[in-house]
Amino acid sequence: MANLFLRRLGNGRLGKSGMESDHSAAIHSQPDRCRHQSMRGCAHCLRQDFETTGAMRMRGHWLVPHVTVCVIHQTALAPLWREAKPLKRFDSSPLLDGLTSEIMAREIDGKPRKLLPFDRWLEARLAQSEFPTTWLDDLPLHAACNFCHLLGSARLRLEDIPQSRMTPEDRPILYEMGFKVARNGKDDILATFDALQRRPGFPQDGPKAIFPRLYERLAYDYHDHPDYAPFRDLLRAHMLDTWPLGPGDELLGEAVKVRRLHSVRTAAQATGIDQRRLRKVLVAAGVVRDADHGLPDAWEVFDATAAAPILESMTELLTAKDMAASINATRSQFDLLVADGVLVPYLDTTDVKAVWHPVQGQRFLDSILTGAQQLRQAQHGWEHLSKAVQRLKVRPAKIIEAIRDGRIRKVGNHMECEGYAAIYVYHDEVAAVLRPDPVNAENIETFAKSVGIKQPSNLKRMIDEGHVQTTILKNPFTQFDQAYFTAEDATAFRKRYTTPKLLSKTYGEPWQALVRRLRDAGIKPFTNERGAFGNVYLRDATDRILG
Repeated sequence: MANLFLRRLGNGRLGKSGMESDHSAAIHSQPDRCRHQSMRGCAHCLRQDFETTGAMRMRGHWLVPHVTVCVIHQTALAPLWREAKPLKRFDSSPLLDGLTSEIMAREIDGKPRKLLPFDRWLEARLAQSEFPTTWLDDLPLHAACNFCHLLGSARLRLEDIPQSRMTPEDRPILYEMGFKVARNGKDDILATFDALQRRPGFPQDGPKAIFPRLYERLAYDYHDHPDYAPFRDLLRAHMLDTWPLGPGDELLGEAVKVRRLHSVRTAAQATGIDQRRLRKVLVAAGVVRDADHGLPDAWEVFDATAAAPILESMTELLTAKDMAASINATRSQFDLLVADGVLVPYLDTTDVKAVWHPVQGQRFLDSILTGAQQLRQAQHGWEHLSKAVQRLKVRPAKIIEAIRDGRIRKVGNHMECEGYAAIYVYHDEVAAVLRPDPVNAENIETFAKSVGIKQPSNLKRMIDEGHVQTTILKNPFTQFDQAYFTAEDATAFRKRYTTPKLLSKTYGEPWQALVRRLRDAGIKPFTNERGAFGNVYLRDATDRILG
C-alpha cells in the first residue's frame, strides 16, 4: 500500500489534491526532518487487519507528513519504527511482523485525539471526497498545508505565546489555527496580517519579527517554488500597502529600489523634523490621520511621491551631531565620512551649526544599501564597514567608492540595525579588492626573522644608530613612510654582518659549534658603548676564524 501511494504521488493521479510534486521533496521541506525517518501509523487499524486477515498493512495517507491522526479511530498516529534508508524504511512487512506482539498488546497506541476541521479537510483532499468548499481547495495540497502551519505559527503572536513553547505534539493545533483563517480566503488572511502588525513591534524590527516563520519561509525557503506563489503574492500585496519600505529594505527576498510609502517615522528621519510636529502638519494637510484615530508613527503610512512637495517644504537643516544621529553613525564615524568628502555640508559657512541637509544622509545610505543582502545575523566573514576600515587600515571612502563602482559586491544590510550601523561588508572580498600592490622589499620584522635576529628591536637600534642601511618607502596599507630592506640593502647587510643562522647556512655546521669556536677565539657579537645588538657578528671577524 505504501509503495502504491508513492507511485500515485509520482504520476500525478491524485489530481485535485495537489500532491503531484515529488514526495521526498515535500517531506524534506518540513521543519522537523528527523521525523521523516520514522514510519507512523494507527495501531487500532493494524490490530483490525491482524484480527481480520492475519496480516497488517500500512495506509498510504500515513506517509503524508501533514496527517497526524487516524480519522477512523480518532487517535494520534504513533511512531512505529525509524530507518534512515528509504528502501528498508518502506519495506513494511518484516518490520510489522516484528511489532506484532507490541501492537496486539496495545503498547504503542497513539493518544486519543478529537478530529479538527483541518484533519477532515486534509482527509477529504487525499481521498478525493466531498468536503465543504474552502479557498484552499484548488491550491497545491502540500503548499496549502505548509501555509496553514506557518500562518498558525504566526498567529501565536496574537495569543502572546512564544514560538519556543511549541512542541512537536502541538503541530495539529498550529495547522488548525492557520486553516481556520486560510479556509475563508484572501480577506481573512489579509486581516490576520493586519492584526499581527497591530501587536507590539514595528517595521524596523523586520518582517521576520512581525510574521514569525511565515515571512522567512516564503521569502527564502520557498522563494522560487511556484506552488507557494499565491501565498507569497498575498503577503507581498499586504506589505506593499502597509509597510514603509525603501532602498536598503527587502520584500520577500527581493531588494527594494524605490520608496512607495513613507511612514511618519521614516519621513521624520528623511526631513530631520520632530515626529510629533511632522504628524500635525501631515494631519492638517489631510495626508495622515491623527494619533488618536490612526496607527503609531511607525505604521501610519502615506504615498511618498504625492507628499514629496510637503516634506520638501518642511525639511530642516541639521547640526553635525543631529546629522550623525539621523544616519545612525557615531560621531567619529561621521567625522571620517566628512573628512573623506563622502558627506558634504549643504551650506558652506562657519556662522551657523545647522548646515546639513537630512536628504544627503538618506541618499548616502541608499547608495550603499540598495540591493544589499539582508543579514539576519553577521556570520563569519561579515563585519561592519568601520571594522573593515580598522582592520585594513584604509579610509572609509576607499570601501564606499569600491561599493559604488561595483568592485565590492558583497554588501550586507543587518536586519537588526538601521542606517550606517547596518552596513556590513565581507572581509575577504574587501581585502582582495583593496589590497595594494606590495613593495618589492622586506620590512624590519620580516628581514630580522630571515637572518635569524630574534628581537627586531636590536636590528632597529642598528638602523637608528646608522650601522645598517635601509630604504625609506611608503607602506601600501598605512600610506606612511617606513624603513624597508631592498635586495641591495640585504646584500649590504650580509657583506658586513652575520648571525648564527647565517653562519650555519654558510658552513653547513650546527650554529652551536660555530659560535663555540668564535667564543674560544675571543670573537664577541658586535657591540658599541650602549651594548650588544644581540647575536650579530662582524663578517670580517668571523671569516678570519672560520674561513
